[in-house]
Amino acid sequence: MDSLKNRLTQMAIGAAEKFTPILKESKFRETGVLTPEEFIVAGDHLVHHCATWQWAKADASKKRDYLPDEKQFLITRNVPCRKRCRQMEYDPQQEKVLTSQEIGAEEGFAGDEDSGWVDTHHYNQESNAALELDKDVKEEDDDEERMRTRIVL
Repeated sequence: MDSLKNRLTQMAIGAAEKFTPILKESKFRETGVLTPEEFIVAGDHLVHHCATWQWAKADASKKRDYLPDEKQFLITRNVPCRKRCRQMEYDPQQEKVLTSQEIGAEEGFAGDEDSGWVDTHHYNQESNAALELDKDVKEEDDDEERMRTRIVL
């Protein structure tokens, strides 16, 4: 099923690319879309400053004529990870499905009761301590905002 979905998505993107012109003038500030020249300059900057990024060639079927052959896309490799896979292994004992009341509608995550969010580290004390600290900071920010509102009124 995913294969069919991916194929349909690729067909839709391919059709859209045929009818969408390549930008000649910058529209980045208005739409956030780069021209091919801006993409190359930004990619060169990224490659120069971040050693894990590099330019790569594309397969002939995916090559874009408006980009140089050796600069078809950017890829990152050998990114250091402070945690090893064994340390990040899934532990179902730490998991809890949260209700919409636990999530809080004010944070924009509320849904119906059947679409619960999964907290994968709910019973992990270190993660919970960080969340509590984050809540404290948010409450302080809310208090400051209320004070500013009162002063303005």
